[in-house]
Amino acid sequence: MKKILSILAIIAAFIVFSGAEVYCAADKQINANIKTKRVPSGTVISLKVLDSVGSNISTIGDQFDLMVTENIKVDNIVVIPQGSVVRGAIEAVETPQILYKGGSVRLYFDHIVSSTGKQVPFYAGLCNNQYITFDGALSSKTKYYDAFDKTTQNSKNIIVKSVNWAWDKGDEFMNGIPKYVMAPLTAIISTPVAGTYFVGDTIADVFKKGKNINLNQGEVIQVQLLKPLDMPVY
Repeated sequence: MKKILSILAIIAAFIVFSGAEVYCAADKQINANIKTKRVPSGTVISLKVLDSVGSNISTIGDQFDLMVTENIKVDNIVVIPQGSVVRGAIEAVETPQILYKGGSVRLYFDHIVSSTGKQVPFYAGLCNNQYITFDGALSSKTKYYDAFDKTTQNSKNIIVKSVNWAWDKGDEFMNGIPKYVMAPLTAIISTPVAGTYFVGDTIADVFKKGKNINLNQGEVIQVQLLKPLDMPVY
């Protein structure tokens, strides 16, 4: 009986060992088929926003997902398939302030999920967007001096339009002689009006808040790789 049990134990051990060996061999075979392809730094990738973010709806640490909108190829091999998910988080948020200071939001890209299911670090920055600041954040960029410039131009336009009107009307009588009198007088008369507008609007702009900045669901943005991306491929 003991001999039979010993024989059975040996057979069982052999089966377990053989199965483990086959499994390891298969695992090695699968791993041998997985390679990596490098997507060079500077590559521009288009991403669709899956989770809306913005200076009025996001807080620091909020996570968001984006989706690659088109295949990225290296040596005619699809390294980043369309539909791949990029995940990130909100790194900084500023709400609009008075003096027309606009809201801003800074995005941090954490990783991209490869076709093999692996999470690969994703170092990228926003590009080709009119709202990008010099340090890479998104901002409405509206500031007090922008509003000041606009108010100055509007005040100037009041005077210019008034003078042009007087010049045109004066040109209709007495061979245009009245225009040489009407135009200067109109400039003098319109200047206080323009000045009142300028002062009033400038003071009002001091207390106005800037606008929020948002990336809405479905919107497409572009990012540029800051570091090479080594993606696993079969």
